[in-house]
Amino acid sequence: MRAARLFGLALVVGFACAAVPSLGLSTATPNAAQAPNACGRVEFVSGLEAVFGRFKTHQQALAFRTRVTGRGFVNANIIEGCNEFRVVIRGIDTFDVGVDLQSEARREGFAVTLECIQAKQVGRWEAILGHGIDRVAANDIAARAAAAGFPGAKMRNDPCGGFEVYIAGFADKASADQFVATAKTRGFPNAISELN
Repeated sequence: MRAARLFGLALVVGFACAAVPSLGLSTATPNAAQAPNACGRVEFVSGLEAVFGRFKTHQQALAFRTRVTGRGFVNANIIEGCNEFRVVIRGIDTFDVGVDLQSEARREGFAVTLECIQAKQVGRWEAILGHGIDRVAANDIAARAAAAGFPGAKMRNDPCGGFEVYIAGFADKASADQFVATAKTRGFPNAISELN
């Protein structure tokens, strides 16, 4: 009797699985490629990247990275993309430093390219007070902001080198725009509001 019930229950479950294969899905077959950033790498920090090479397999990238680090570029890493593996150096603060690194790498026989990395948006309104080509210039902008009555200005890497000085914490575009209008009257003519 118990075996018959279990067999009957198994038939009902099997029939339900066959009849309703897409329960909870918008199509009968799931498609991972439809999800945003399904294969791509989500970046959380903007910055400049020196790309030494691109490869189809991880093993090829490992072998090349060994060559790169053996020639003195010890900070080289492998970054996986949707259809490639890149051998890169990150953490380049300024474009000038990137160009110097590129020149040094080319003398060693590596055809390095410099590429800008844009961080993912977090969905908040910010006031951008200015951009400095290096940390010193960005610190000067932040100090001027504090002296003008805007304490708490922060710095972050720009995608293509240098630093952006910003103030966050605005509830909406209107309040960020209002802050920017005030900033322009206090010596920040290039200030803008931006959704980040």
